[in-house]
Amino acid sequence: MNLKYCESIYAYKSWKTREVKVGGVGIGGNNPIRVQSMTTSDTRDTEATVSQIIALENVGSELVRITVPSMGDAENLPNIRNELKRLGSKVPIVADIHFTPSVALYVVDYVEKVRVNPGNFADKKKFAVLEYTDLEYQLELERISEIFLPLVKRCKELGVAMRIGTNHGSLSDRIMNRYGDTALGMVESALEFINIARSENYHDIIVSMKASNPQVMVSAYRLLVSRFMELGFDYPLHLGVTEAGDGKDGRIKSAMGIGSLLEDGLGDTIRVSLTEDSIYEIPVAKRIVEKYNKLRFANHLETKETITLAEFRDPFQTKRFYSSPVPISVLRIGENYPVRVETSFSKFDLEKFKSILEANLSSKESVKHEVFHFQITDLDQAEAIYSLKKVYKEKFPVSLDIKRISLQEISLNIDFLKNFDKLKFSESNYENFNELLELLNEFKNLTIEFSFKSSFDTISERLQLIRETNISNCIFSIENDDIIHSYRKLAFLLKDDSYPILLTCKAENLEEALYTSSIGFGSLLLDGIGDMIRIEVGESKPEEILSLSFDLLQGARLRTIKTEFISCPSCGRTLFDLQDTTARIKAKTGHLQGVKIAIMGCIVNGPGEMADADFGYVGAGPGKVHLYLGKNIVMKSIPSEIADEKLVELIKSEGKWVDKS
Repeated sequence: MNLKYCESIYAYKSWKTREVKVGGVGIGGNNPIRVQSMTTSDTRDTEATVSQIIALENVGSELVRITVPSMGDAENLPNIRNELKRLGSKVPIVADIHFTPSVALYVVDYVEKVRVNPGNFADKKKFAVLEYTDLEYQLELERISEIFLPLVKRCKELGVAMRIGTNHGSLSDRIMNRYGDTALGMVESALEFINIARSENYHDIIVSMKASNPQVMVSAYRLLVSRFMELGFDYPLHLGVTEAGDGKDGRIKSAMGIGSLLEDGLGDTIRVSLTEDSIYEIPVAKRIVEKYNKLRFANHLETKETITLAEFRDPFQTKRFYSSPVPISVLRIGENYPVRVETSFSKFDLEKFKSILEANLSSKESVKHEVFHFQITDLDQAEAIYSLKKVYKEKFPVSLDIKRISLQEISLNIDFLKNFDKLKFSESNYENFNELLELLNEFKNLTIEFSFKSSFDTISERLQLIRETNISNCIFSIENDDIIHSYRKLAFLLKDDSYPILLTCKAENLEEALYTSSIGFGSLLLDGIGDMIRIEVGESKPEEILSLSFDLLQGARLRTIKTEFISCPSCGRTLFDLQDTTARIKAKTGHLQGVKIAIMGCIVNGPGEMADADFGYVGAGPGKVHLYLGKNIVMKSIPSEIADEKLVELIKSEGKWVDKS
């Protein structure tokens, strides 16, 4: 298999795609990464839909998508276009089509772009299990081609662009039976439709590979680009994590999936899908693309690392890198142990910290401080920390950053420093690295964190020196703003070792930390790189940093500390108030650790995404809800007034309910 999916995994370099014009907006080519969103109104309601389009245009949405579920909605598009023209709106409109080829063929006259879902454009999902011979499969493709080609020809005739948008939750039964519920299935589903379009020499195509699980989403896009590179295709990419949810969780998942790909130079337009009013999606999208729109047009120098270092992962699946376990008090880092959280305390207040520690020990919540990291400026502070260490012992795993302590002081206080569990050394602080290693040989059984910010060659040399010592418990971190590429280089150097890796980042405030850690840590954790994380944030409260750390691990599907909600963004297909419903269900079930609940406004992705959830709450019609167990409907057309109670009953019947503590 070709493992290449981007220009470089060790430095930013944008993958060059063709330009596709959507009205007056260019996507791909030499254009910036575009941001877009979607209306949530009933498309038959001209006033509401136009109002939302204008509002999105005003906050910076460069394209606006509207759902067109029926011919009645399609027939209102001329009214919407006339009103937008009267108001002077210039934003290109995208029609979102599912299930209805005839509607797609109608709307193409009134929009700049049509989105089709290859999973349901010519298929009805029934979860049927069928075996296809090669001939039967080919006949199916010919059937699909007959349905799809009229739209392709009309788009080509009018100069209208098309997004071929695969969703993990709505793969066709035919694809599912041949490829399974996989990233490969998503890619093949899109390629079938792309090849039909190419048969008519139509190339105004943008492609997406969306999933609610960032692991699946990132793997699918990487696999798609790898296949594009093999085939010589250069179609622009629309990035998004579908059903990301709301609030902090929705932003973490979106930044993790979208940002991971943007770091690799992939992506030409993005949509952040939040269960919130759509105008709130645009500031998040802008925040994510800001860095990459600057990098996209910068001159990037080729370095030895970008030219000579080889791929060392399987980028199409998440497989954790093996490391031997090292101790931090009673905790173990690495091997098959959970990815740990180390909380950083930049300032030490003995009384304040004692209250934090006691609250941590008495808490019954699953989110707790695991390792306490202190940046000390002198050994008097270490003495104060040790006074607590003597009281709380193994319940108080301590890491000390002693970069401000001289080698001479360390040498004079070896016996005292051995009382702690981990010592962090910033290797660039010591001119004589051999002298540091000689001293560290005295710290038997203590875990040593080496933090690097030197050049690749220097790190390589110093790692070799470390390997030659008697230091048995090592963990490595990087002090560098270029988190993903620097840690990949470190992981490449450690690929034949079994040392754990600690992922670190620094930020000025909590919002910056959310995006920096979600993108940086997210990409690495999805690749299986990282055994512990540490987020360092100015004056933020330790509890806020702790919460963000665990939320990030949950977003990467590595640790489950609360209910996982898969909730779609509102759109014109939604059959109930999605935000209100999501808030109600969260209030009732948010304490169920390890339970996954999907809240879907309609059936477009609902049944498929149920496969990734334990329970599903799906709009079935006005005032009606279907309840799912996995991907199977177990209660049909329940009145919405009692649907919440029935969901709780279903969870209880499956033995997954616990009362709130």
